[in-house]
Amino acid sequence: MTAWAQRTPAVKALVLIGSRERKATDEIWRADPESDWDFQIITSAAGRFSNSDWTREIGKNFEIRAYASRVARIGGVPKVNAIFTGVETDFVILSAGMMRLLKWLVLLGRHRMEGKVRRGLQDLAIVIRPGWRFLHGSEAWDPFYRKVVAEVPDLRLSDEAARGLAHAFACEQLWTLRKIARGELSAAQRMLHRELAETNFRLLHELKLRRSERSFPEGRRIERVASARELEAVCVRATLDAGQLRAAVDHSATTCERLMRDLVGETWRRLV
Repeated sequence: MTAWAQRTPAVKALVLIGSRERKATDEIWRADPESDWDFQIITSAAGRFSNSDWTREIGKNFEIRAYASRVARIGGVPKVNAIFTGVETDFVILSAGMMRLLKWLVLLGRHRMEGKVRRGLQDLAIVIRPGWRFLHGSEAWDPFYRKVVAEVPDLRLSDEAARGLAHAFACEQLWTLRKIARGELSAAQRMLHRELAETNFRLLHELKLRRSERSFPEGRRIERVASARELEAVCVRATLDAGQLRAAVDHSATTCERLMRDLVGETWRRLV
């Protein structure tokens, strides 16, 4: 990968991120046999990564098995999942023009002001903070990365944002119960996991951070950092059975109620 980046003019930087680069003594943070390889590519030709043609340039040992171009959950930038023979990789594609603009805005101090610039830099900071290593382009970009990590805090949920999630939960809860009543059990099960459980994962993550406890976004490693009580609270158990689904919705609503009380110190009352 390093050799490919060095001989490709459109690649301005290649950064190794994720568990493969975390210099951690803590077992929870370290890479394990199931860890993939995560990279950021700063490039002046982001469009060329929309398909797998470029992978043929890496080397003959990199045979592509699956290639998916999508949008990253953090940051909303292009992301590629590429599975080569024997190795799984993720590539976050960063426009060199956009990154140069961010560098100038940081020099002007805009990262200290609320707004879109700070929000975008928070997305970058949360990804690279655990560790990064430039395989190519270090001289031009590493000082910028260090400044972002040092001066831009991770994005957190405010009390107002938490209340917004709880209100959305109430709407989706009612929608899910109506689908159960109609016999649309698959749709109800999907919403239970996609919206109700997801809201509780986000609220629990914020609560643990406020308590200065270890937590990871998207429910990752939660079995290793959450208490048995917390795990039970966010757990969802329901087959395509109306009674089980209603019980799971009620359990999730109770959890949301408790999390909101712990987060904002007030009772959030569910609609049903």
